[in-house]
Amino acid sequence: MSVLITVKVMPEKLIVDGYNLIYASKELGALMREDIEAARDKLIADLEGYCVREERTAEIVFDGAGSKGSATHQELSPSLTVIFTGEGESADSYIEKLAYKERGSQAGAAMLITGDYHQQKVAAGAGLLRMSSREFLLELEESRARAAEELQRRTARKWRVPLEGRLPGEIKAGLERLRKQK
Repeated sequence: MSVLITVKVMPEKLIVDGYNLIYASKELGALMREDIEAARDKLIADLEGYCVREERTAEIVFDGAGSKGSATHQELSPSLTVIFTGEGESADSYIEKLAYKERGSQAGAAMLITGDYHQQKVAAGAGLLRMSSREFLLELEESRARAAEELQRRTARKWRVPLEGRLPGEIKAGLERLRKQK
């Protein structure tokens, strides 16, 4: 009898197809139809939180369709860079450049997050790992759940310490003197 074990490998660096990830999410897709900037901001915040929790870095690429000039890069934190492509350049072509730029690094050291099959093939050709947008949305939720569980565990543990274990020595001594006086 053989057993198949699946191991989820998440490299340190992620390249994210921003709008593809937004449209893969019901919540963000609905928000996108109402307010494109709010949807981008929510995704960026979610991704930044994920990167901090999971000790990863990410470059999230958005199409700058209709924008004038070259691509803009905003390093929001040490773990997250937001890129809007420039005039005449699609997010897909920019992502392809990033993928091949990563080609020289260790195989599997970066991962492309997109639901675009063509982009996934390009990433594979460049030696990057790939994950669909839907799979990554599940990873985001699992990361949030792990963080909430850890917080709950730490909070519950903190309250299991008896009061006397949390009091400074001089207060304990003072309370002991009061107890003996009665």
